[in-house]
Amino acid sequence: MDKRAMLIAELDEKSCVAWLWRADPGKQPKPVKNAAACLREIDNVILFGAAKPEIEAWLQEQSDQQATFPREL
Repeated sequence: MDKRAMLIAELDEKSCVAWLWRADPGKQPKPVKNAAACLREIDNVILFGAAKPEIEAWLQEQSDQQATFPREL
């Protein structure tokens, strides 16, 4: 069994990435909260549901938004 995390793309009606979920080994998938961290480790995770360029583009867009409008803790 592969011990890498998985990024699961949820697609919209146009087959574009609408959201990403992260599933760590042995755990339930959760919505991606830290896009920048996922983007840094994209070569070390399993990608499912969309091609790498589409997932990278979504993560980059989310990362840029999170940098501009950081979430409050």
